[in-house]
Amino acid sequence: MPEGYFDDLRPKLPHLLVRKDIIAFFGHLISPQYLANLDSMKKGPAKCYIGRKVVYRCDDFLAWLESRMKNNSEN
Repeated sequence: MPEGYFDDLRPKLPHLLVRKDIIAFFGHLISPQYLANLDSMKKGPAKCYIGRKVVYRCDDFLAWLESRMKNNSEN
């Protein structure tokens, strides 16, 4: 997959993505529950907290997603 695959998507997303709102932007490609499971195994994207809510910086989330797409396409 070419580097910068998500560059067109980046300006359309908020700077912070709330875990529960991921479906609004990515459909059912990634669920909040899946992200929570990955987080418990320390395999998810870098996260932050605002109060008790888990949030992801847009750049961190897209970099993580792109890295997973590269790994899967190499197999």
